[in-house]
Amino acid sequence: MSGDITIDFSPSKQVWDAFLSEFGVGNLQQSYEYGEVAKMINSHTRVVRLLALEGDTPVGLAQARYNRRFGFGGRLEIGGVYGYGPVVGDSFDKDRVLIELITSMERLAVKDRVCESFVFTLERIDVLERLGYAFEKTFNVYRVGLQNGIEDLWRRIAHNKRRNIKKAQSHGVDVICSTKLGDLDAFYEMHALSGKRIGFVPHPHGYFASFLKVFGVSGRVRVFLAFFGGKPVAGVFVVVHGDTAYALGAGSRKEAWCVRPNDIVHWKAMEWACNEGLSYYHMGFVSEPPPSQGSEGWGLWRWKREWNGTLQNVHVYHKVLMPRFKKFLLNPYEKVYNIASKLRFYLSRDDLL
Repeated sequence: MSGDITIDFSPSKQVWDAFLSEFGVGNLQQSYEYGEVAKMINSHTRVVRLLALEGDTPVGLAQARYNRRFGFGGRLEIGGVYGYGPVVGDSFDKDRVLIELITSMERLAVKDRVCESFVFTLERIDVLERLGYAFEKTFNVYRVGLQNGIEDLWRRIAHNKRRNIKKAQSHGVDVICSTKLGDLDAFYEMHALSGKRIGFVPHPHGYFASFLKVFGVSGRVRVFLAFFGGKPVAGVFVVVHGDTAYALGAGSRKEAWCVRPNDIVHWKAMEWACNEGLSYYHMGFVSEPPPSQGSEGWGLWRWKREWNGTLQNVHVYHKVLMPRFKKFLLNPYEKVYNIASKLRFYLSRDDLL
């Protein structure tokens, strides 16, 4: 096909979902529902959806989000840890479609005074560099393959994982799969506890509640809770898109680690995903290169890699759209905001340790 490319700036959910479903793979952050969640989480978030058409045929799409306050926007992002973009069909002139999507997105961004743009891709894309984007960095995401079923996965995971799961079972650790708001509350308490203990800033409760509300309509969200002695001691929050179950958050109580609830709660989530016919269990970010023994993040990476998954590279491209605004307003604002967030986090540690 070689006709003109036009852009639909307000595509319907039906057309958007139909095009994205043709790929069959998980791409959570380009899903229509993710855009709705992003707007629910933060009232300052703007979501932009562009659908590229050749005639009446959809040939590509890009969903971006950014926060806008005081008449300016900060970082516009297409994709992230849980998705990539733009999405273009292989049977079309990919460069031409990409150029139309990116340049159209930039025009909208500049009109709304957005400072800079970030694009997350699964491969190096020369056309982005021709459009003025600088290749910034690479990181990894970690996915456990489920294609051959739970019995194959059991054989493939590390011996230590099998031993830990059996230990949890022998001590009577029970795991439930839920969509109830009350069970989300129990999960979130442990997620916040883990953040304070380990040192990461946890997502707000509304982050998970928004996913539960939006993805719960189609039954594509689950809260898994491990119970020991009648008390929830570990949990994981899972959302499904395409062929992938995304573990968006986890948490546990340190006093129950001796019965290995973290291992069995993720195992049961993978078992559920297998029964749903999914191909991957997505366990989030891993640095590039992955942490080495003794370095920061080594403990979590050592725990993850025992699931015998694979690393997938994500490439980050960056372009400054408003240089003066970034230098004199955005950079100082982000520094103050980050310091304030960390200060609030550490001042509240004693409440949850």
